[in-house]
Amino acid sequence: MAERTQTIPGLFPGSKKKNEFKELTYWGAVRSKLLRDKIAMVAIALGVFVIAITLAAPWIANNVLGFDPLDTNLRQRNEPPTWAAQAWPMFQEFSQTCQSGGCNWSLWPEMIADSAAGVRECMGAGPGSCHWMGTDNAGRDVLTRAIYGGRISLRIGAYVAAIQMTLGVTLGLISGYYAATWVDDIINAIVMTLGSIPLLFLLIILAATFPIFRTPEGLAFMIGIFGWMGLSRLLRGQIFSVREREYIHASRAIGASSWRVMLRHLLPNVSSIIIVVAVFDIAGAIIAEAGLSFLGVGIGPPLPSWGNMLQGSLGNFTNSPWLVLTPGIFIFLTTLSIFLIGDGLRDALDPWVKNE
Repeated sequence: MAERTQTIPGLFPGSKKKNEFKELTYWGAVRSKLLRDKIAMVAIALGVFVIAITLAAPWIANNVLGFDPLDTNLRQRNEPPTWAAQAWPMFQEFSQTCQSGGCNWSLWPEMIADSAAGVRECMGAGPGSCHWMGTDNAGRDVLTRAIYGGRISLRIGAYVAAIQMTLGVTLGLISGYYAATWVDDIINAIVMTLGSIPLLFLLIILAATFPIFRTPEGLAFMIGIFGWMGLSRLLRGQIFSVREREYIHASRAIGASSWRVMLRHLLPNVSSIIIVVAVFDIAGAIIAEAGLSFLGVGIGPPLPSWGNMLQGSLGNFTNSPWLVLTPGIFIFLTTLSIFLIGDGLRDALDPWVKNE
């Protein structure tokens, strides 16, 4: 519950009137601070929008855009956005004048007018008439592939966060509770061993050697299994200090088992840290997938992801900038919203931070 209503007697002697007041709980205070954080709320709205359009990708592709993400048309390779078809040659001319030493700014009014007319024409056309963000080197609609790619990138982010939370929280709890014992020594040895491995090279070797690691589930497992050590170390330090408090000693004194102490008393005290780290892990996993796919060892074709869309745009930024901008904008907006949500949650979950 976020609030509890309590009734107290009247403030004056002999008064029969009772006064009610609302006691704000911890999670009620968190919700209140989060709602007052305008940046976090805008980030949440942006994140919900991105998730909504990726979940609705099949409906959007069929009923709004009118293209399939896997359909190819070699006659329409690397075509600019349909609404900018007239303005694109003028923009190329403008770029050439800038490279030669003097930009011809007089081309911009006509470019803007032609683009506006193209947008109005596309708005009135039916599905399948306009490529809103152009086509790639196989003639596939870039925007359709981008919203489908979000389904894979976001799914990988969620899987990686779940794997890292499971391993990091479990081993961090055990290591912190049994600190300075042989159990702690074994876990620390595992953490230091895995942490000493150059992660990027290992991921590249595994993905290039075993095709299963180029599927969404395999790639998420590979990133998650080698990325939980930071959370484990963080929780170990927090739990090492919390376990010495009086209520923990009292729980042990009345016969509470070690697992009950860890799950009932220690875990709730570090839940705010876990929530914030989980949010940041999703963004980190999306960026990691994009990086590996950009290097050619991530999600393989024909499945679209934001990373392999960037990989397919190598060398085409000058002639086909929409191939880079479309997945880049999706990655930027998604990770920006996740980082801002995580920052807002960190402030909201900290009882010492007060939002004005």
